[in-house]
Amino acid sequence: MCLAGAPGIADTITRFTENILTEDHGDVADVLRQLEAAGMKQAMEAHPPHRTTA
Repeated sequence: MCLAGAPGIADTITRFTENILTEDHGDVADVLRQLEAAGMKQAMEAHPPHRTTA
């Protein structure tokens, strides 16, 4: 699985959910961004980027 597009997808989901859940976007947006960051951290730890040696 390629995670290259994950940040953009996660950001889109965050914005969509933020718009759907509430009209007061401040608190919900902060929580969603924290969840997004935690999920991205877990994904990157589980699947570190491949490094090439030059």
